[in-house]
Amino acid sequence: MHKRQKWWLPVIGPTATALAFLLARHAQHGERSWDTSELARTIGLAGNRTKLWASLDRLSDFHVVHFAATDVVTVRLWLPALTARQLAVLPDDLAEAYRSLTTV
Repeated sequence: MHKRQKWWLPVIGPTATALAFLLARHAQHGERSWDTSELARTIGLAGNRTKLWASLDRLSDFHVVHFAATDVVTVRLWLPALTARQLAVLPDDLAEAYRSLTTV
C-alpha cells in the first residue's frame, strides 16, 4: 500500500491512511485481532475509540475495508487507482504528478 499512500492521504485523511497502512501490513501475515483501545493508541488516537470508529467508517466508505461482521473487518492490501473525483481533491502539483505517472 505504501506506493499509493501519498495519493490517498489527501483523499481519506492522515488518520485513516495510517490505519489502513497498519491493518494492511498486519493482514499480509494472516489473521490479526486487535483490542480497539490498543489499536486506537497504536495509530496515535490515545485510546479514543470514537475517532477509531470514525476512521474505520471512512475506510469503509472508500472501500478500503469491509465489515464482514460487527467485529470482523477485511482490508485491501493494495489501494486502487484514484477516480477522477478523488483526483480532483489533490493539490494541483500532486494531481499533476499523479497524472504523469498514470499516463506513462
